[in-house]
Amino acid sequence: MTETKRTRRIPLILIIMLWVLVAVSAFATWKLKTQHDLALEQIKATEAAQKKAAEETTETEIEGVTIKTPIWPEEGIEDFSLTERSGKTVTKEDLLGKPWVACFVFTRCAGPCPRVSGQFYQLQKDLKDQDFRLVTFTVDPKNDTPDVLSRYAESVGADPEKWLFLTGDQNVIFHLIEKSFLMPVEENKGPARKPGFEVIHTTNVMLVDKDGRVLGKYNAVNDVEMAELRREVRKLVKKEEDQKPEQQPQDSPENTKPDEAAKPKIPAKAGMISLSTTLIPVAANLLAQTETSSTDTDSDTEETAPTAPAWVYQLPAVNATLNGLATILLMVGYWFIRHGEQEKHKKTMLTAFGTSVLFLGFYLLYHFALQSYTGTASRKFGGEGAIRMIYYFILITHVVLAAAVPILAWVTIRRGLKQQWEAHRKIAKITFPIWLYVSITGVVIYFMLYHLPGAA
Repeated sequence: MTETKRTRRIPLILIIMLWVLVAVSAFATWKLKTQHDLALEQIKATEAAQKKAAEETTETEIEGVTIKTPIWPEEGIEDFSLTERSGKTVTKEDLLGKPWVACFVFTRCAGPCPRVSGQFYQLQKDLKDQDFRLVTFTVDPKNDTPDVLSRYAESVGADPEKWLFLTGDQNVIFHLIEKSFLMPVEENKGPARKPGFEVIHTTNVMLVDKDGRVLGKYNAVNDVEMAELRREVRKLVKKEEDQKPEQQPQDSPENTKPDEAAKPKIPAKAGMISLSTTLIPVAANLLAQTETSSTDTDSDTEETAPTAPAWVYQLPAVNATLNGLATILLMVGYWFIRHGEQEKHKKTMLTAFGTSVLFLGFYLLYHFALQSYTGTASRKFGGEGAIRMIYYFILITHVVLAAAVPILAWVTIRRGLKQQWEAHRKIAKITFPIWLYVSITGVVIYFMLYHLPGAA
């Protein structure tokens, strides 16, 4: 009798733990929804400010093609004096001599800032062999002291030699962002000012040349634009390196022509490149997650690599939702059978099976479409250190067990429909925890791969 009670107690503890996990997931979903609603309010205000900034454009004709470009100052951004997280003073002059990319975030941001910093981490990693800098300007300098920025920089995996974090007087920073970068920024006021949403600012990151002139803007929440930014940085660095041997050791009036005055660079026409250049099957790509950097040719003609339509990039969120729904249905179905509700259990588990089948269809569609459009079948995980080991452990166990779920689930359901109750119960004890694990880890993998800031 004691042994029987002990045997029953183990599944009960497992069920309680899984219910706690579901409750935590539900709470996290609610929090994300709340933050999403607040972020939408911020985005609306930001879009209005960006629309006003976008109207300040000029038309430039290049080889017969008229291009509208923002009127960034020809003389470059204004001089400034701000404090780096290390405590050192950084001015515009300190950044001259090599290209750099700027972004505007704040450490307590509950909106898009983690995504922006995550993109910067990826830039740092993908372009580690390129001679350029990353510069983060805080838009909340009252809170973001050098010490706070130092802790934040460590959390996002920033290399102190390549990635600077600047703070200082709020008026100076706001003036620089608005007048030199022509981007909106202001303190949030009224009902929309809630923890994590104290400042309205842009998610655009700015490409600046070695002379301190802004060349273009790229939306950090758009993977296509960020891929184009990588390409432009490589081209810019290569151009600067190619020009070094051609520079005269000493400038003289004879070597200088009047019509060769420096002209402001014009941002490259928005192009698209693939997120990776690795061409391997889906399973191998998931396990290896390797990526090779594409190199630019010496031809004057720019090649535009293909990218997938927007609906393809929305499929991972759909798949995560289906996995989450399957998790809830499995738990509800288990609750029904534990309380003797066989008919409800049957309908719930059949619905869970249908949800999982639907997920499998969308999963295969996503990877097939991504491979067809971009030449790579999956997204690369950018985390380093312990988080990378955790991710791959979850990923590998998920992939291996997911292969068994369709067979186990079908056999379990088939025995139940044939009323082979004893055989049904035996295999259900194996199928249920595996199926539940695969569904839960599917959601976990999605958040780690797409929403973990810098995966650092």
